[in-house]
Amino acid sequence: MINPHQENREWLLTALDYLETFAGHDVDYFGDRNYESKAIAYQRSVVNDGKYRVVFLGAFNVGKSTAINAFLGGTYLPMDIEECTSRLTFIQKSDDLRLVLKLESGASSNEIDALRRALSDIEADIEISQDNRTLTVKCPDKTPAQMRRALEPLITVSADEDYPHLAPLRDKTESLTLYLPADALDDDIIFIDTPGVHSISDTRQKITYDIIEHCHLVVVFVDSAFVGNVHDLNFIKRIITCRGRRVFFVLNKADKLENDEIDPRAIHGPAAQLVDTFRRHEIPDSADTFFLSGYRAMAAIGLDQGQVTLEEVLADNKLMIPTAVAERIAESAAPARDLSAFLMGQSRFSHLMERLRDYLINENKSNAILSLADRFVFERASDYLISIRNMLKLARDPRKFEELRANREALLERIETIRETITVALQRYDARFRGGEVNGVTMPGYVEQMRSLLTETAIEAQVVQPTLAWLRQDNHLKQACREKFRPLTAQLEHQVDIFVSAILGTLNETIEASEKETAAIVAEQVGVARELRANLVEPQKALQAHVESSVSGEYVAFGTGGAVVGAMSGAMVGSVVPVVGTAIGAGVGGLLGAVVGFLARLAWSEERWIKKLTPLVRQNAMEMLLKGKEGGGKPISAMVTEYLENRGQAFSKAVRDEMSNALEAVKKECYALLAREEEIRKEREAVIARLEPKEVKLEGIRTRAETILEEDDLP
Repeated sequence: MINPHQENREWLLTALDYLETFAGHDVDYFGDRNYESKAIAYQRSVVNDGKYRVVFLGAFNVGKSTAINAFLGGTYLPMDIEECTSRLTFIQKSDDLRLVLKLESGASSNEIDALRRALSDIEADIEISQDNRTLTVKCPDKTPAQMRRALEPLITVSADEDYPHLAPLRDKTESLTLYLPADALDDDIIFIDTPGVHSISDTRQKITYDIIEHCHLVVVFVDSAFVGNVHDLNFIKRIITCRGRRVFFVLNKADKLENDEIDPRAIHGPAAQLVDTFRRHEIPDSADTFFLSGYRAMAAIGLDQGQVTLEEVLADNKLMIPTAVAERIAESAAPARDLSAFLMGQSRFSHLMERLRDYLINENKSNAILSLADRFVFERASDYLISIRNMLKLARDPRKFEELRANREALLERIETIRETITVALQRYDARFRGGEVNGVTMPGYVEQMRSLLTETAIEAQVVQPTLAWLRQDNHLKQACREKFRPLTAQLEHQVDIFVSAILGTLNETIEASEKETAAIVAEQVGVARELRANLVEPQKALQAHVESSVSGEYVAFGTGGAVVGAMSGAMVGSVVPVVGTAIGAGVGGLLGAVVGFLARLAWSEERWIKKLTPLVRQNAMEMLLKGKEGGGKPISAMVTEYLENRGQAFSKAVRDEMSNALEAVKKECYALLAREEEIRKEREAVIARLEPKEVKLEGIRTRAETILEEDDLP
């Protein structure tokens, strides 16, 4: 059964198709066809590609792959301990069963032959792109077992030992996407399965700064028997505080707990231990907590699908089926069905899945996927409707042509007044962006503000000294020496990430306030321009148009102008976090190379170690953040500077383009209507008959889009 969110997505695509046809080819459209085509194409890409991304994290052997298989409704992913995932795996719904490998460089004929040999025991077709950088493995059988077998030589930890001839292909695999015809998987959701938090795979930087940056929800799996020993607390802390992502904690293997230990309220039991651990490490404890038995959920699914027998399930001691339940099942008229329902209920899986969907679709407003596209459809349908209704008014009362002609110059003067108002607002924005005077106050500009925050003094206090303090605590120095200083580089990365994230947070607060203020003025003035168009054939109303009137009032109430500007400028700039993450990764790698030579001095005292490491930590932090390495890449300060400049320029351009489009539309429509005077006067009935169905269609689209916005309770 289709859910309301999927229904709205499909309706939006249909509405965008109609708007594209109207703006691109209809004789009754007077605007800039090229501008509209680009704007509609962008919104369609948002609707088509903008799926909700859920990232699954967890250490090895925590039951993550088993739980994901439960989400998918079948055993698609390998689940044995030695088959734990070692590659990032993207999973989404499709009509067929296929695996797509994107490669950093083209696959050689030997590598392709090696893949064919590895999959020779299953029915699979391998398609190769023209540049050999995309390999598609299609499984006509469409069964979970076929896909699981196809994945084994590509993503499992044991693959290097079991399939050594595929190592070159695995090494150059950039991304791996699994497409499933699984009813349990929603069209709107992409799952991202990650290697274990302590994985030997070199994907940590990509997960931290790229994958999580572009996801909507992070699901962290924890073994319910070891919640007091959660590894990588710094990593979890940064997900919540630096990336600002919502986190669900899943205490898996709950089948091993007593009933009184399963307390999602975190008052007692493992959930309470988890919250206590977070508080001791200053991690916000606002995340949702769930208990899950992925093993029981998969047993229920296997029983439903006939993959295991009733006898096999009853004999599985790991499921710990109570004797009383087994006896009741034995007397049931539908024992397999009743046992499956019991196991699924005991797994607590349904609650987690329902909560996940509810959060993504109903609560995730900051990352809502369809909202901007729906606002766009509302705006454009309202726009096109104005033109249709203007012509209908003229066809029904041709005397209005005289009024339009007599007041044309006054209308054009009003347009220029609107343009001047927006231009002044942009000048104020540019003064804040580049530096200048605003209302008698001198503004430093975004870049100068960043430089005032990212100083050597601040780096010393907030990066270098906390890293050195960490070295002195507990047995961290000994641990760092034992593990070839990797814990030290991880701690430095943690401190740099927190430091840079705080700076970006401060800057974004300032920038977003300025953009919001400017966008509000733009929305108001573009709303007035639309009111001018709406009343072109009633000039006295048009000349008195103000923002509280009907059309512009709706426009501003939904914030459409700001939404369009924000979407267009955001698409041009993107996020700075993945770029900064690359720089951090390279920086801590440089520290690792510098300190590894000290490993022969294990007999040094703690103070001597600290004395030797201090200048290296300081130098590395300064080069990473401020100075850059000679002959190396840009420091983070330069990357942020570039991002700030691009963001300011992109926002200004988006505002000017939207202003120009809205104001030119008034002029074009005025002249176009006058040019059609003879046709409208002579063929009044035919014109009305042509326009009325378009009015009904556009009003229907506008009303439906408005209803969706109101249901979403958007600001």
